[in-house]
Amino acid sequence: MQTTRPHIPRILLAFDFDRTLASDSIDAVCAVYGIDRDDWRSEYEEALGENWDQIIRRGQALIALGENRDRPLSKDVMREAAERIELFPGVLEMPGRLRAAAAEVAEGVELEFVVLSSGYDEIISRTAISDAFDRILASGFESDSDDRLFAVKRIVSHPEKALYLEALGKGAELSGSNGPERAGDPVGPDDMHCPFDQMIYLGDGASDLQAFGFLHEQGGLTIAVGVGEEGFAPGRLTDAQRVDAAPGPDYREGAPLMRALEHAVRACAHRIALRAIEAA
Repeated sequence: MQTTRPHIPRILLAFDFDRTLASDSIDAVCAVYGIDRDDWRSEYEEALGENWDQIIRRGQALIALGENRDRPLSKDVMREAAERIELFPGVLEMPGRLRAAAAEVAEGVELEFVVLSSGYDEIISRTAISDAFDRILASGFESDSDDRLFAVKRIVSHPEKALYLEALGKGAELSGSNGPERAGDPVGPDDMHCPFDQMIYLGDGASDLQAFGFLHEQGGLTIAVGVGEEGFAPGRLTDAQRVDAAPGPDYREGAPLMRALEHAVRACAHRIALRAIEAA
């Protein structure tokens, strides 16, 4: 067995979308229809009753809203919603700054930027994030020939985020109908797409706890965006789910979040540089 850990010059950063990279996408859809988010929740989402998967219920409530307003939920509605999304300051410049930070430590390190969100691809992929990031993994709808969205086709549930992170690190296939179903398959250290301790995950709240916990236990780094000390419900946070930093949602140069990301990227880059040193 090889004595040293494998040298894989790649850092993978995965981000939630809503309230992590940008304003809330459901708020944006509600704004297109001219309804307050709380009114939509009570009139459409809560009206569906209990025992729904949260992500499916949310999508079904958006479909019901469109039917009631005589403007079916459609790709055009989602495009309008995407135009209302406000990316947080500095988001689009952030990947370039982090690549420069990694290059200061070690040459030839690749940074991969992934959106991993329970939100809907029909909105996220229509924002400028699609040009700045390498990959978007999100929930999505099925559409008909008129581009109307009539059913939730794919979901990224909160617990599944940890499976997606595992699959991303292992380089497992994610394009199938069951997404991260092969995440548990064994992969040798030399065959990893990105070692878990060279991965960074950013999220904004309770929906990200399983992802925080998984990556922490695997040696990766985690950052909570904008939740502060009061961001999680008391008693819900395990020690593994505690994050490495929790700054506000500002990605501009010099802001606490950007400094946290630069520290995290440099830490991973130093590991890569260390593992590149040849044995005497």
